[in-house]
Amino acid sequence: MASILMIIEARIATTYLLEQIMGACRAHGVDHKVKFLNELQVDDITTDIIPMFVRCADPQVLSWAQLLADANRSYVYYIDDNFWRIIGDNPLAAYYRHPIVRKSLEFAVSHAETVIVNSPELARFVSRFNTRVAVLPTFFDFSLIEGVSPSFTEEIRIGFAGSPSRVDDLDLISPLIEPVLERFPKTVFEFAGVLPRGVETGSRVRFFPHTGDYDTYIKFQASRNWAIGLAPLIDHEANRSKTDNKYREYGACRIAGIYSNIPPYRNVVKGSVTGFLVENTTESWLDKISAMIESPEVRIKLGSGAFYDVKSRYELRLVSGEWANLFTKIDNDRSKNIKPLNKLKFVWNKIWRKMERYNIHLLVIYREGGVCLVARRIVRKILMRV
Repeated sequence: MASILMIIEARIATTYLLEQIMGACRAHGVDHKVKFLNELQVDDITTDIIPMFVRCADPQVLSWAQLLADANRSYVYYIDDNFWRIIGDNPLAAYYRHPIVRKSLEFAVSHAETVIVNSPELARFVSRFNTRVAVLPTFFDFSLIEGVSPSFTEEIRIGFAGSPSRVDDLDLISPLIEPVLERFPKTVFEFAGVLPRGVETGSRVRFFPHTGDYDTYIKFQASRNWAIGLAPLIDHEANRSKTDNKYREYGACRIAGIYSNIPPYRNVVKGSVTGFLVENTTESWLDKISAMIESPEVRIKLGSGAFYDVKSRYELRLVSGEWANLFTKIDNDRSKNIKPLNKLKFVWNKIWRKMERYNIHLLVIYREGGVCLVARRIVRKILMRV
């Protein structure tokens, strides 16, 4: 049985999703464990396991990748975002632009036995660092929403759920919220995790706090009985490399979705059958939302069409075999000419990488809020250890 050690920086939606597919891979002869990067020890890297770094760009991953490469040990790298092309002046963008983070990311990607992605667009970009790229299918675990009943309402709820980093994409729809509310008295906008800039909450504009727990998040989405789900994406390289997660989630919940007409949605949404694709103009978004509000029959048709499409193509058990086959192949093809891990050299590298890590985080915090914010974060860290 192939044994995969998932190495993560934090528990986020991506890691929850990966644990779902890895759990399903067990039926195909692939086992897995999960370890945080900052808790990883040399003794965890036994000769019978294949490490899989998940979205890791922390300087510590550079030490681990160097250790494994020097010992001729195979490892996998999973990535579902184009970290090189994140735009904006937010802390996330500043972090991934830091030279040490870039160096760590690129070394880990370029020396991986296989880089796993879910997007052809991202595969083309990553191939400049490593030609051993596998595009594996995305998926949805329908067991997460079994028994969840949509709440009854006479409102026409229009929804979006996402992380705060999606605020720029919501600029595409923020100008049309007021016109829609004025024209259609039964409409309500609901935003979970992020609120469009310049939009105030009220009885018909609702905000729900972000949750890092994917199980809670998807159950919430399934229960809200959204008539229309929004999936705006500004057209730039980072967004074109994303996965089609909104389509899978809306489809699984029978929500009629409206999607920006760019990859990844252009590749999967069948126009007027499983959803609507629109150009990124206020007029196009307003016209399509208005048309869907006026036609409940179309909403039901699109929601049902998306449900059966997602069920037939993305159901977890259907795609897990393809993931398992890749891991089994990597396990079988591993080099037998491996060397012992150089623990002494690694210890010194790890200490140095930790210092770099703290310096990067302090710099990002300083850019976000100056000396005061740095001081507050340091005090909070000290108090947490007391």
